[in-house]
Amino acid sequence: MPAPRSPLGQQVHQELVRRGPDAASQMAVSLGQPDLFERVLAIQHEAPNPNFLHSALCAMSLPVRRPADEFAPIMRQDGQYTLVINPKPRLEMVNGQQQFQSLGMPFGSLPRLILIHVMTEAVRSSSREIHLGHNFTDWMRRMGFKTISYGPRGSATLIRDQMDRLLSCEWMIRWDNTAESGEHEFGIREIKLTNDYRGQDGPKSGFQRDILMTEGFFTHLREHAVPLNEVAIRQLRDSATALDLYTWLAYRLPRINPKRPALLSWDQLAVHFGNDGRNIRKFRQTIRDAWEKHVSAVYPEARAEFETGVVRLHGSPAPLQQKLVPGAHLSVVPTDDKGTDHLPAGPAADGAVFLAKLRDILGEAEFNPWFKRATVEPGDGEWRLLVERRFHADYIKAQFRLQLDKAARAVGVDTIRVEVKTLPNVVTSR
Repeated sequence: MPAPRSPLGQQVHQELVRRGPDAASQMAVSLGQPDLFERVLAIQHEAPNPNFLHSALCAMSLPVRRPADEFAPIMRQDGQYTLVINPKPRLEMVNGQQQFQSLGMPFGSLPRLILIHVMTEAVRSSSREIHLGHNFTDWMRRMGFKTISYGPRGSATLIRDQMDRLLSCEWMIRWDNTAESGEHEFGIREIKLTNDYRGQDGPKSGFQRDILMTEGFFTHLREHAVPLNEVAIRQLRDSATALDLYTWLAYRLPRINPKRPALLSWDQLAVHFGNDGRNIRKFRQTIRDAWEKHVSAVYPEARAEFETGVVRLHGSPAPLQQKLVPGAHLSVVPTDDKGTDHLPAGPAADGAVFLAKLRDILGEAEFNPWFKRATVEPGDGEWRLLVERRFHADYIKAQFRLQLDKAARAVGVDTIRVEVKTLPNVVTSR
């Protein structure tokens, strides 16, 4: 059976690795997708920076467009889990008068970007308190937007509206299972992103928001945050469907057994994405376009086949872990800063204790993207934490100094120094 054709984005990635940027750019033009090259180049040349999103929102998404009834709750399903999002009324100041009104369901790409930004800030800072900028321009630039417009249909007004819709929603996650005895088991968690946020609106500042994430949501987020690549999010930010497909694959693919692909019908996939199933042909084409022209360009490690009759998912690395490198047969391998192959090394027992303590302090969501491949070399008073890439070391030293010192004290170490592993040059041929 012949190997499946690579999606367009990955074809351009492979051309870039084999023959360089000029050939990759020409290929993108010949495919009728010149924007592909820009996305591919960004992923290959920019150091990945972690963003995070709750796994429930990776698996089950917000509406892509304004719903016919935007004040009604929506329900999404993913296997044993069901997510319900309910837009609740709230007190609003309208023409100087307080009114109790419903803003409606958030929809489109903007609330997705807001959720990713808010959850990333919470995970990075290990804090429920999130400040979204001194003004609207400041916040939007931090989210990657270069131009901001005002007025009734301007980006400032639209994002403010989607933010307020989002923060008014209540969320319910339900788990159902049938035990071996035949009895039905279930669990329900009702949570709200925040029940305490404040802001400032004005013609000059335009926007200011401080959010206190609820304890329940913050705890659940730290346990179930999925790492994403900020560079990829920037490249996909104008397409709600592409963002949904990228976050869903980032959640699903690393959890699949590499030896046994997962198969889904298009009807099953439609349930994940909130499609009512009445026009599967159009839905299938929309997903295929998002995969071929957008997501495959920013997630080159992803292995998925969106065939006419079935969707086939293969176990793949998380978006932050690896990149394409040249070889006899192009494959995905972990690399250090020099592009050499990763050589695993088992940490000493004392080092394993330190890493276990650090995992407890940070939580799985923060620990895995940065420390899962790290090793520790114990010494007299000073230990060395070894990571594979320079940008990993720089980010860890800037963001996790307090947590590293806390873990070091817990195991009786005076100092922990972060360094990049020195790996021998290895030629990879696969």
